Amino acid sequence: MSVITIREQQQTATGFAASLSFGDGEYDIIITDPFTPQEERELEWYFEEWLVYPIVDTVKAERAKDSVKTYGEKLFKQVFHDNKAYSKYQQLKNNLSQVQIEIVSKTPEFQALHWEALQDPDFPRPLAVDCVMLRKSVNPAVGSVNLPTSPVINLLVVVARPDEEKDVGYRTISRPMLELIENGKLRVNVELLRPGTYQALSEHLEAKGANFYHIIHLDMHGALLTHEQVEKPSAVNRYLFKGRYGRDDLQPFEGVKAFLAFEGENQGKVDLVEASELAALLTGKGIPVCILNACQSGKQVKSPLPQNNVETFHGTSLQNTTTSLQNTEEEVRETSLGSRLMSAGMQMVVAMGYSVTVTAAKLMMEHLYKHLFADKPITEAIRLSRRELFNDKERKAYFNKLIKLEDWLLPVVYYNQAVNFNLCQFTPEEEEKYFETVGSQYRFALPTYGFVGRDLEILKIEKALLKDNVLLLKGMGGTGKTTLLNYLREWWQKTNFVKNAFYFGYDEKAWTLDQILFVIGQKIYKNFEFASFQAMSQRAQIEKLVAKLRAENYAVILDNLESVTGQQLAIQNTLPETERNQIRDFIKRLVGGKTLVVLGSRSREEWLQQKTFKFNLYELQGLDQEARTELAEKILEINLPRQKIEKIRQDGDFQKLMKLLAGYPLAMEVVLANLQKQTPQKILQGLQAADVNLDVASEDKTKSILKCVEYSYSNLSPEAQKILICLAPFSGFIFRGNMPDYIKELQKLESFKNYQFDKFDDAVQEAINWGLLSPMDKDSPRLTIQPVFPYFLKTKLATVDTATCEALQEGFKNHYLGLASYYNQLMESKDAQERQLGIFFCKLEYENLYQGLQICLEKQETIAIFIYLYEYYTLINNIQDCLLLTEYVCKKLKSYSFTNISILGDEVGLVYERLANSYIESKQYQEAKIIYQELLEMYELLKNEEKRQKEQWKATVYHQLGKTCLQIREYAQARDFYQLALSIKIEFGDRYSQAGTYHNLGIVAQKMREYVEARDYYQQALSIFIEFGDRLSQAKTYHNLGRVAQEMREYAQARDYYQQALSIKIEFCDRYSQASTYGLLGLLAEAQEDYTEARTNLQKALEIYIEYKDEYRANITREILERLPE
Repeated sequence: MSVITIREQQQTATGFAASLSFGDGEYDIIITDPFTPQEERELEWYFEEWLVYPIVDTVKAERAKDSVKTYGEKLFKQVFHDNKAYSKYQQLKNNLSQVQIEIVSKTPEFQALHWEALQDPDFPRPLAVDCVMLRKSVNPAVGSVNLPTSPVINLLVVVARPDEEKDVGYRTISRPMLELIENGKLRVNVELLRPGTYQALSEHLEAKGANFYHIIHLDMHGALLTHEQVEKPSAVNRYLFKGRYGRDDLQPFEGVKAFLAFEGENQGKVDLVEASELAALLTGKGIPVCILNACQSGKQVKSPLPQNNVETFHGTSLQNTTTSLQNTEEEVRETSLGSRLMSAGMQMVVAMGYSVTVTAAKLMMEHLYKHLFADKPITEAIRLSRRELFNDKERKAYFNKLIKLEDWLLPVVYYNQAVNFNLCQFTPEEEEKYFETVGSQYRFALPTYGFVGRDLEILKIEKALLKDNVLLLKGMGGTGKTTLLNYLREWWQKTNFVKNAFYFGYDEKAWTLDQILFVIGQKIYKNFEFASFQAMSQRAQIEKLVAKLRAENYAVILDNLESVTGQQLAIQNTLPETERNQIRDFIKRLVGGKTLVVLGSRSREEWLQQKTFKFNLYELQGLDQEARTELAEKILEINLPRQKIEKIRQDGDFQKLMKLLAGYPLAMEVVLANLQKQTPQKILQGLQAADVNLDVASEDKTKSILKCVEYSYSNLSPEAQKILICLAPFSGFIFRGNMPDYIKELQKLESFKNYQFDKFDDAVQEAINWGLLSPMDKDSPRLTIQPVFPYFLKTKLATVDTATCEALQEGFKNHYLGLASYYNQLMESKDAQERQLGIFFCKLEYENLYQGLQICLEKQETIAIFIYLYEYYTLINNIQDCLLLTEYVCKKLKSYSFTNISILGDEVGLVYERLANSYIESKQYQEAKIIYQELLEMYELLKNEEKRQKEQWKATVYHQLGKTCLQIREYAQARDFYQLALSIKIEFGDRYSQAGTYHNLGIVAQKMREYVEARDYYQQALSIFIEFGDRLSQAKTYHNLGRVAQEMREYAQARDYYQQALSIKIEFCDRYSQASTYGLLGLLAEAQEDYTEARTNLQKALEIYIEYKDEYRANITREILERLPE
């Protein structure tokens, strides 16, 4: 391979004196930074900050992206300025894959140049995509690497996810790596360090000794931080300062330092490990290669040149003063973690120059290991993975926005010498032993749709087991406990978490202690020793095995333990109490040892709790949103033609179906497969009607959703089975605290007179114990329902008489009429917390409220529940679903008899009024006007209503007609309608209602540029809102008063009004509405030429619009931001 060397000679006032070599002579070159400080800051912004607001500053981002190519071409012209040197390069140009470019530096500043951007102006790609690009320091390394010959690559992976569910996926990098090794049958021994702490790494490396690992891969967060950033993190007590294992307390420092974020002792706690500390730990360990996919791990901050210039990084001054203490100065100037690790004796370090997206890290590492394990030299594997980043630039930024990023520039490769893993072929004995070990490992049989998600669950389970080695994994039927536990058997063995995993499923047989001892002994002991073990008494076997298991890393998994204590006639594989006690005592002996014990069950297994797992319990729920979407896609892809899939994805009923199934794998696999024959709407109806044909015909509880539930249901007491049928109408959620009110409604009905409702709460507890219901939080009265349980109960209703079924519907409906009214009171409360509580419960109870409404509509009764759901949709600003629901209810009302319509009276008017409102919100103004005119005619025809009531209804319609005309800019007509409404309200003394009309008359006047009149109307509205204590309406009026004051150039008054509006909106958590006020504060600041304040407020507005997927307003805000001066 041809080598081009660019070597720093010395630093100059304007840059660097350097040399260019092709191996047969040198050429003097002068290198200056192709970027101005402003351009450098813009590139840093592009990689570090644009990801957070990817819709903002797209022009600036495009400029930064283009600057990479410009930078590379300028640098190329400096390097190959000499014609003879350029001629030498030309000879190599046609075979760049056989060229290695080495950057040899003396100073950190030379390394700070973006050498990977180097690009021939006549070539379509940067050289680093086609050549091997390496960086080298002239500073000597400590120690050397002397790996013994080995037939396998030993790879240590350190994963740190301190924020758990708020962090990057636990196995984003490691899972594809393991699958690659498995699929390619590669000779790689992977050890995944647990936990991801500095102490664990230190102890592990000490135990392994020097020259064992070929590669250490650090999969964690990294950053360059000032001491102030370390001292004042975003969360209190986030960083560990004292008692840092193997290191001194973290002391104040100048400038910035490179850190890696190891895990602390608890979630959210971070142990920052500084570059020199990590280098010290790795010194003498004889590991040739370190791979860091940590952000900024290869970033070198430019130090100023000797003229005492000052540059800034993250707003922190990095003052460099000439000093005779060269080592101290070098310590401060060297910020690249990758470069620092070279001093620990590494032969090669791969690091990242800036923050790297999860998408890019996964893509790069997957291809790096694919090529490395395919016997490519590591330098070539790195080049090919960089090429993949160059060819596939689409990345996921914040708000799930896809952007294209030039992050092929980020990987930075440092080296001291050619990497030699010293690999050799197996000897016959080694080969036999290796494949015996591989062959003896458990192989997980992939389900039909693969193993999806569960990264967070695996992380939390592993962390829980490291603290206390016995854990109960509890979950409802169909959550996938058994699948997860079997997957963990393979995962833990392949990542060397355990030597072997012993699985005992009580759905297969009633495992006794004797049988368990036999199986474990057979797998642990060799032939002769096992024969000796078998000849022992049970007590001796227990003692011998307990000693072994406590001293070494194994896993013992007892699954489906609900069978052990089940009803003998209902479930097979139960155990008598004496056998259960033997197993319990055996597990107790393992507590505190090295062997992990995982107990899988639907129930709480109280017979084991006190002596074994105690409070170490993990509740398994459905798949998270990303995983359930992935599983649904796989089910659709296998069962449906491609042209149907996109249509189903867009179907609102499919989204309802997905929510109903709650990410439970079994329910999703069985129910969604029906989409090949039925629409989502038909399936929803089938679940409601208990259509058994939706299930698969199987007696296996792992395949049939009904059998899955039957398994638990049959273990309930007969009284509980009878009473729990009353839960059939519920879906998704039950509030246990409200059940007494539900019981009262049922007790009013003849069909339920003989039900033992005093046992109802006991029955609910039984259902919880058997995994049919589950508390949302520990001991919470808020319960989630196993998604198939209501469907199962509806099939049971088929055996109950019609009168009881109808009575159940009646009781459920009446219960939710009462609850809906209560939730509405909360949502209309003037107390911000009560208002949020009402929204919270409506969200949880939506399916139940909707079911109550359905029953009312079928019976042609009150539609009060609709009014409350409409209020909920309005508060959460869900215009589209609000319109769909309102149209649906209006359609149903048309089938009501005239008698029932007359009984409902004003409820009908309220529905039509809300339909018109929904049309206005969705900008269908003519449709709204038609509905309002029909309402006026309807009110005139009402004979049984008092004049006062009819006039008040008409006032409401006139007000809404004014609002409609306002939207279509018919201002004069809008004012006329508002005046008609106001005169009626004044005539009948409806003072509070007058406020809304005064407010809207203010809007009309404002639109007509009659600002003094507008202010007068707003002030009248505000005084009434204050009089009645309506804080949220005050916010809207303050907001508009601010706009009027701004139009009149009364800027101080405008700002005051906006701030008052904003404070109320924040108080009431009215987040979406805050955006418009932030936006106007931004425009006000722009008018006053305070561009920093303008940008701050506009970015806050943009963030909210993006959060609520309001693309129209987001784009307007973005355009305003882009026009602001820098």
